[in-house]
Amino acid sequence: MVIPGTRAISDISRLKFIVRVFLKYGFDDVVGFFRLGPVLSAGRRVTRRPETRTLSRPVRLRMALEELGPTFSKFGQLMASRADLFPPDYINEFQKLEDSLPPVPEPQIKEALKNALGSLPEEKFQSFNWTPIAMATIAQVHEAVLHSGERVAVKIRRPGITQTIEADLAILKTLAELAEKHLPELRLFRPRELCRHFTKNLRWELDFSHEARNMELALEQFVDDPTVVVPRSFPELSSESVLVMEFLEGIKITRTADFQAIGIRPEMIAQRGARMVFRQVFVNGFFQGDPHPGNLLVLPDGAIGLLDFGMFGRISKERRALLGDLLFSIVERDIPFMISTMDRLGILGNDPDRKEKQGALGEDLTGLLDEFIDRPLGEIRVEALFSELFEVIRTNQLVLPPDLTLLMRAIVIMDGIGRTLDPSFNMLTEGRPFIENLIKSQVTPSSLKKSFRRGGLSLLRAFSRLPEEVERVLYKVRSGRIRVDFNLRHLEELIGEMDKAGNRLSVSILVGALVIGSAMIFSSPKGPKFLGVSSVGLVGFLVAGLLGIGLIISILRSGRL
Repeated sequence: MVIPGTRAISDISRLKFIVRVFLKYGFDDVVGFFRLGPVLSAGRRVTRRPETRTLSRPVRLRMALEELGPTFSKFGQLMASRADLFPPDYINEFQKLEDSLPPVPEPQIKEALKNALGSLPEEKFQSFNWTPIAMATIAQVHEAVLHSGERVAVKIRRPGITQTIEADLAILKTLAELAEKHLPELRLFRPRELCRHFTKNLRWELDFSHEARNMELALEQFVDDPTVVVPRSFPELSSESVLVMEFLEGIKITRTADFQAIGIRPEMIAQRGARMVFRQVFVNGFFQGDPHPGNLLVLPDGAIGLLDFGMFGRISKERRALLGDLLFSIVERDIPFMISTMDRLGILGNDPDRKEKQGALGEDLTGLLDEFIDRPLGEIRVEALFSELFEVIRTNQLVLPPDLTLLMRAIVIMDGIGRTLDPSFNMLTEGRPFIENLIKSQVTPSSLKKSFRRGGLSLLRAFSRLPEEVERVLYKVRSGRIRVDFNLRHLEELIGEMDKAGNRLSVSILVGALVIGSAMIFSSPKGPKFLGVSSVGLVGFLVAGLLGIGLIISILRSGRL
């Protein structure tokens, strides 16, 4: 019997195992809604584990994901970062999922390394420790020494893990589609979107060439900063399944007693970690999305060493500018501007009814600002602020775009590490200079000039399309695709209105021409200047503004918009 929606699944035995696990942990309703019961063999019964009967649903879901293996555990870890979608009790359980597997036996890992290198490991390495120093779902890491004498870390992808993950991804895709189709209450969690995002990121992590490129970019980012160290990679020894990098000798960032013993203050490390994250996010727009303690070392000189470059996020200059607008609207308590900026950031989604929902959203945001904005910055905890913000997002059925989700995840993780190192640590206090610079950067003469140029070019493109649009309309009229009915009883009034419309159109074109011309003059280095910008351009914008205001007043007085 073929179950609707499962035709794309080639590994039916794996699907059967998944169904049994969900039944074992008491998710009979989910299996029923997905109509997956017939997947099990006829007469095969699955008994629920008695000890799970008193456990909450989030706990049972976490236990089921653990039993289902690495792909589902990593999916749970992704959901742990989506506090905008899931309630706190689910987030707390998802955060307990571990990213680890037993080590791969030595013969298999040797064969995998040999295939990746295209030669015997002895030809590339002077010595190689076959006991892994770190293990995770996708790979394990070994220490080795090159023939040049350099110590390196060798990250080797687990043999067969790609095929295992791809099979599970096909099943996850089917389950996400079924969830969105049969479980209306799960649609709020956007299962298909979550699955697409997860699939893209996991496939990216499986290819170590992406991680090597991230290392190169991060190295360029901190080349002038002695407080952050990025290991260099060895491209000639690396491939999509093996990554060879410089070995960093350091202490795990949460082992405060160990680095205090060599004279390094935890307070300093907390500050450096926070500034590292804020510089990545607000200055460079390229940041480590998973700065958890296992990926950060304290080096003997007090610098922070970065490890694991698989999960890096990017945020464009334009979106950083929008973040500056959002922060400015928060400082000014400008709720309409705040909502408008959230819309431009994609937080309001594509819901056609989102305009109607903005009233309730505005009230929730006002309540959020009332609770936090008047407090001294040192008293505001990032975790509490983000928790309330996520509650507003969930209540109003909004969605955080992936780049903002990863950004907030990085800040929350570093905030937790900082408070572990120093109980008086405040993430927002450390981030204040970066946030202020981001806001200030929006109102410099050069940024204003760029904004005017972009606006002028957009207007120029609109005017350049005007003849084509007019011709298209006239063609439709001539071909009879548009019917125009005239009522001649008030011909004089009609002519008068047409005169007014023509005058307004003329003024509109004149205003547009002034804006375009002034924008071009703005970009010219020649001519008199006022506050660093062209005086002639300013006069042009002033005249255009006055004409525009006059036009608006005329339209408003007519009572016809």
